[in-house]
Amino acid sequence: MATSQLSFSAQKRRLLIADDDAIFRIVASDLVESWGYDPVTVDNGQDALKILLQERPPTIAMLDWLMPKLTGLEICQKIRSGNPRQYTYFILVSARDGRDDALEGLHSGADTYITKPLDADELQAKLKVADRILFMEESLRDLHAETELFISAVPSILIGTDMLGRVSRWNQVAQRMFGLTRQQVEGKTLAACGIPWKEFPIEAQVLEVLKTGMPSPPCDLAIDNEHARRLLTLNIHPLRSHVGSVVGSLIVGADVTEKKMLDDQLRQAQKLEGIGQLAAGIAHEINTPTQFVSSNVTFLKEAWSGLSGVLTAVGKLPASESKPAAWSEIEAAAAYADIEHLAHEMPRALDEALEGLERIARIVHAMKAFSHPGSSQRDFTDLNRAIQSTVTVASNEWRYVADLETDFDPNLPPVPCLVDKINQVILNLVINAAHSIGERTDNGSRGKGLITVRTQRTGENVEISIADTGAGIPETIRHRIFELFFSTKEVGRGTGQGLALAHSTIVTEHKGKIWFESQAGKGTTFFIQLPLQVVADEVAARPAGT
Repeated sequence: MATSQLSFSAQKRRLLIADDDAIFRIVASDLVESWGYDPVTVDNGQDALKILLQERPPTIAMLDWLMPKLTGLEICQKIRSGNPRQYTYFILVSARDGRDDALEGLHSGADTYITKPLDADELQAKLKVADRILFMEESLRDLHAETELFISAVPSILIGTDMLGRVSRWNQVAQRMFGLTRQQVEGKTLAACGIPWKEFPIEAQVLEVLKTGMPSPPCDLAIDNEHARRLLTLNIHPLRSHVGSVVGSLIVGADVTEKKMLDDQLRQAQKLEGIGQLAAGIAHEINTPTQFVSSNVTFLKEAWSGLSGVLTAVGKLPASESKPAAWSEIEAAAAYADIEHLAHEMPRALDEALEGLERIARIVHAMKAFSHPGSSQRDFTDLNRAIQSTVTVASNEWRYVADLETDFDPNLPPVPCLVDKINQVILNLVINAAHSIGERTDNGSRGKGLITVRTQRTGENVEISIADTGAGIPETIRHRIFELFFSTKEVGRGTGQGLALAHSTIVTEHKGKIWFESQAGKGTTFFIQLPLQVVADEVAARPAGT
């Protein structure tokens, strides 16, 4: 008879022997103890059940089929129908050896069946099977515990669903964010959980992922929890079995409220930086027309002193007759005032003054339109007019190194967008174009370049292009153009934020596209594509007054 200790047990397993036959208990107890188990013996079913309901019950139980108070079958059924903390391997023992008896025992919840008189080799073989099964069960339980610890440690929202979209996994971050425990949501659909997200079709998104097996694009949504409104970004992924079939979904989310606030602050700082860079140029642009308005008004003031003498002399003429002496005084005053010169120059002076005032008004209007804080929601915008204002504001950046031409589509429909952010993107691209041309022409000393700004409708999109005849973008750095804080300009002229924020504005916030074409030494064209329909539907669906 083999008596080697089983290798699956890292420590002695407790083994329950429940039988009203005292000799059987003694023989079985001695055998299993010699094989490395820790036997516990009772002579009735009621005591056996009490032991199996303890905090840490034996992992293997040999139960007599028929014994006082409770039978082995009844114990198996009670334990299996409950919710035990650990698995117990049941071996039913009986003098009956019929096939129907064995099947009845297995259907009751037993794992295996042996007959009396006890065969030591058969018992040891079945205990080895029990150890292997329990070893795997314990390993799986440990793996599950580690998985739970890992899921709890992940600093993101993790929500799992089954194939019907019912919640099957709910980590602690989700509990904190939504104020709901796992017990409150488990087995419910997301729509029935009472999560306070704002009119977002999350359940439809989950069912679409389950149906197609394709992950969803990132979803941005707001929730109102007990503290304040929070902004979330969610991704929904299909969960697949080992054979590749979809068995559920996993929702991964993050609270991006602070990130959005920082992005807005960064964008505002970048906008203020742009305005700061333009401030000196704008002051110059306003100062020039102001100077010639002032000069022409001074000229008119001085001319008035001569004209006043002529008018005074004319006023001395009597109504009835002319006096030669008075005419002489008028002629002298007219000669002093140089009437012919004034008649020629005064209209020109007035025209120049008006032109200067119009230029000042145009610059101030453009600056006001550019610096307007804008709405936090998309509005239908005259994009041509917005771009023209931005080009005017940036004129001091390009005026001395390039000519700027606009080719606006006159039939361009109103575009749903965040106009202040689009203005910022256009400003960055125009300034970059001017700097690139300045680099190629030594700031205009070798002639001017050309910047061309176009708008056109392409299907269900509006396309903006800004082309320059500058130095072009070296091929070695083109893949880094939209990286945050990447810049080829000298310190103090660029922070590397402009194109990164432009990419974020166009792609993330407007669901559009931005790309470029460039030839070294010949120039670069940036293209922006903004969708009309998808975003327009959002604007049209917005409740009145929001």
